[in-house]
Amino acid sequence: MRKGKIHRRSVEYNLTEHCNLRCRGCGHASPLLPQKFASLPSFRADLEALAEVFHSSELRVVGGEPLLHPELLDFLREARRINIADRIVLYTNGVLLHGAPVELWQSVDEIYLSIYPGVHRRLDEAECASLCRENGVKLTVYRPVHFEQMTINNRIEDVELVQAIYDNCKQRAETSCHTAYEGRFYKCPVAAFTKARLARGGIPFQEQASDWVDLHDEANLEGKLEAYLASTSPLAACSFCLGDSGPTFKHEQLNRVRLQRWIEEDNSLDIEHTRKSLLHQT
Repeated sequence: MRKGKIHRRSVEYNLTEHCNLRCRGCGHASPLLPQKFASLPSFRADLEALAEVFHSSELRVVGGEPLLHPELLDFLREARRINIADRIVLYTNGVLLHGAPVELWQSVDEIYLSIYPGVHRRLDEAECASLCRENGVKLTVYRPVHFEQMTINNRIEDVELVQAIYDNCKQRAETSCHTAYEGRFYKCPVAAFTKARLARGGIPFQEQASDWVDLHDEANLEGKLEAYLASTSPLAACSFCLGDSGPTFKHEQLNRVRLQRWIEEDNSLDIEHTRKSLLHQT
């Protein structure tokens, strides 16, 4: 732990909000969001402000798909300079890794490679592992067959259930998927993108000021972050999320028809499944 700073396992930064895949159930809602690239000056300002009071074991460079960003190497250089984390981890689906320059392999400490069923990659796993070894990069391979039903379109009106989902949520706690996004610090990426995701289906959502911490409010940022991370109160976004408690479904890539179905789907049964699981109600 860095003396005098808040320490957590990780903090994430989305370099893109869009992706080159359409995974149903994506927790970052990337298949539903328009093309959007992070701004390097905003990245620099956000992480420099956060680094004054916060340090993590990992800075997770995520998306969407971060390899889509034309300035990816500039972001990695800034991340190293700012030194907000002990290690830089690049999260990717690997589809574009075959075109990555040598400097990319030299700029990260770990590549977290998600291998999805049926998705073609020109750089296969063995070649990726070889490049990682040559450059002293750790390779972690994730092979999801099933996704968890996390984000939903129906508001959960049961306060007790929302609290139970929040209490059981690993993203905001042990896996530490904290997210810096557009000048704000969120406990999880779902909270950062709930409003934009629900807007695709015309579902109203009112964010609350207590759902995030303003990174550029210099009045006791450390104290505000400590109180925010320690809070036992669910966020507004938790009413539209099942956290780690929802049912699972087989992974699939969506075409336009299935994408629209996802936007419009009724999640009442998923909520009831979660209620029975967490509250043991029949």
